Amino acid sequence: MNNFDFTKIYSFSKLDLYEKCKRHYYFSYLDPEISPRKKEFLKPRDYKTKGHAVHDAITLFYHLPKNKRNFSSLKECLNQSWISEIDNSIKPPLGKEGGFIDLEHERKAYKDSLVLLKNFLEMSENNPSFYLIPTKDIKNSFSDYAKLIKPICDDFSISGKFDRIDKLEGENIRIIDFKTSSNNQSYSQLEFYKLLAELNFNKKVKTVSFYYLNNKKIKDYDVSQIKKEDIQNKIIEKIEKIMKTENFSPTYNKLCDHCDFQEICQKPA
Repeated sequence: MNNFDFTKIYSFSKLDLYEKCKRHYYFSYLDPEISPRKKEFLKPRDYKTKGHAVHDAITLFYHLPKNKRNFSSLKECLNQSWISEIDNSIKPPLGKEGGFIDLEHERKAYKDSLVLLKNFLEMSENNPSFYLIPTKDIKNSFSDYAKLIKPICDDFSISGKFDRIDKLEGENIRIIDFKTSSNNQSYSQLEFYKLLAELNFNKKVKTVSFYYLNNKKIKDYDVSQIKKEDIQNKIIEKIEKIMKTENFSPTYNKLCDHCDFQEICQKPA
C-alpha cells in the first residue's frame, strides 16, 4: 500500500471534489502541511456512518450463503458494520465518534438504516449473477481500491470501488451502485465507472444502475455506446486542468457546514 503514488491516482470522488471546491481539494491532496495529516481533520458525520454501515451490511450479506440471505441475517450484518470511521475498534453505541449527538439520535439513525436495508431486500433479485462484490473485510477495504488501479496514460491512473457488478449475456457486465440519498448522480460518474470496469475486466459495460434505497427506485443507464477512449480523454483533460491550476480558491456554499477543513478555511466576514 505504501508504494502507491496517490498524487497520480484519481478516483471519481477526487475529481468531483475539485469541481465542488478547489480549496478543499488542495487541503486534501496538495497542501504540503495539511494533506499528509488530513485524517487529523476528519470529523465523524452521522450520515457518513449510516451510509457506510448500509453499504457494508449489503456487502456482508452478499457473502452469506444463499439460504442465509434474509432480513434477520441482514440486521446482523448491520450490527457488524455499525462502525466509526474515526476509530473502527469502538463498539456500539458509537456516540460522538459516529457523529451522533446522543443515544436517541444514534438509535434513530440505526432504525433509518434498517428501513433502507428492508427496501434493499425488497428490491433485490432472487438469484443475482455476481461478477464482482467487495471484500468482506470491511475494516480493511483498501484492497478493493488497490486491485482496481489502472493507468489511463503514461503519467496518471484511475481507481475506485464498486458496490456490485453482475454478469450479463455474452461478455457484457452491469455495474450496480447503491444510493442511501436521493441526490441525482452526474453522467460523468456513469462514464467513470464504465471506464474503470472495462480497463480492469476487459468486458463491455452495457448498463450502469443506481439503486435508490430510500424510495426503492432503480435507474438504469445504457452506456454501451459510449466509447472507452472518449471517456479516457475527458478524464485526462480534467486531470490536466487540475495540474495547471494555480489558484485553488474556495467555493462557499451550503457544503461548507460539512467540510472537515472549515476551521482553517478563511471565509469572508
